[in-house]
Amino acid sequence: MIDKRGVMTNIGAPRVRLTLAYAALLALLLAAFSIIVYVLLSMVVFQDIEPFRDDAGIVAAAHRMLDVYLVRLLIANGIGLVFVVAVAAFLAKITLRPLERAIALQRQFTNDASHDLRTPLAVIRTEASVGLADGSLPDGARDQLRIIDEQAQRMQRLIDQLITLSHLDADSALDREPTDLRAVVNGVVRDLAPLALARTVDLKLGRSESAVVMGDELKLSQLVGNLVDNAIKHGRERSTVDISVWQNRDTAFVAVSDKGGGIPADDLERIFERYQRVNGATSNGAQRNGASEVHGLGLPLCRWIARAHGGEVTARSTLGEGSVFTIRLPAMNP
Repeated sequence: MIDKRGVMTNIGAPRVRLTLAYAALLALLLAAFSIIVYVLLSMVVFQDIEPFRDDAGIVAAAHRMLDVYLVRLLIANGIGLVFVVAVAAFLAKITLRPLERAIALQRQFTNDASHDLRTPLAVIRTEASVGLADGSLPDGARDQLRIIDEQAQRMQRLIDQLITLSHLDADSALDREPTDLRAVVNGVVRDLAPLALARTVDLKLGRSESAVVMGDELKLSQLVGNLVDNAIKHGRERSTVDISVWQNRDTAFVAVSDKGGGIPADDLERIFERYQRVNGATSNGAQRNGASEVHGLGLPLCRWIARAHGGEVTARSTLGEGSVFTIRLPAMNP
């Protein structure tokens, strides 16, 4: 069953904007029509009194008549504006109806598909965990099971990100509350420490200052977590990932720096776009050691979360030396 209420909530802002656009266009047409009518009435009135131009009383009466016509036109325009708004709202509703249904169908398909995909993934991970716990297996088989488990986890993250992105195109609401980015960063570092340890990457928390923003803590954790996860995976083994958080006046910053292969300058913006090809491979990510690597949907999700909070995420990189991703968000006054 399609969730109409959720679709209506998400489509509300575009409908208002489209209604205003239609109303402005119709109001301009109404104003132009009224001006034409007034000009024509003026021409007719002055043409009728042309033989009596020398009679000041008749000329004054003509002007009073035109003033009456003007007042009537203004009243008619006021009533017409109400009608214009009603017509504009109706046109906006008709225009967006196919889009509403398309969004509803897309959301239903994504939710159904994600449920169907998660079930076999859970089975794969369960069986892999049982196999890894079996001490009698040879090392080669254990390595293969570990790879299967890692790839199943990666696929699960991609499904979660795909679901999130499928809900982002229509003004998704944020659960905003005062959130300290330092606490968010500390939580991400704690959660991703095992992944860093497995890749022999040192997570180094450098500058760590309180930076309070009005934001959605869960989505901010996704934002920082995706950047740190990418830095761990696309950095060199036995390297360092530096993470810093601070506040400068009314702006909060989080910087994630890796020691990977870097990203070509031409691709720095493209990595934040969905389903773009970077150096011949469909990816949303960076390069490591000259080869294209797929970051999945994490970076487009990062950019959406940052912009939804009124901020931005940017990247700068040097080939062969690494990359730095910086988050900028409006901060609350300390």
